[in-house]
Amino acid sequence: MRIPVKVLLRNLRISTVSGQLALLLAVPAAGTLAADPAPADAAAVERGAQLFQQYCTECHGRDGRAQLDVISDATDLTMPVDYYNGHSDQEIYTSIADGAGVAMPAWRPVVGSDEAVWDLVYFVKSLWAEQP
Repeated sequence: MRIPVKVLLRNLRISTVSGQLALLLAVPAAGTLAADPAPADAAAVERGAQLFQQYCTECHGRDGRAQLDVISDATDLTMPVDYYNGHSDQEIYTSIADGAGVAMPAWRPVVGSDEAVWDLVYFVKSLWAEQP
């Protein structure tokens, strides 16, 4: 749920313009806020697997372990505790949708929908040997 800035500032009782500006500058941008995802199911994981094979294997490898010489710092997707930008569903969604680091581009425009990004999230999580 997104809270309008005016409501946030009013509820925090920050009345001066300089105080409001300081708060806004101190809070990092959240990136893309994902639409509520459809529940994960076998069909979503399969769609995600197809998208992964089409778009992601060049850097992350067919097995998601990123043991390729193409991108030296591509994330091993089987090890969620080592993810650069976090391993919550929302953090994975944002990394895929908006890109991550220097080398990973934003994939939301390429895959075409929030649902497709969520399918990739569910597939990536299916690669995990253990839940964090």
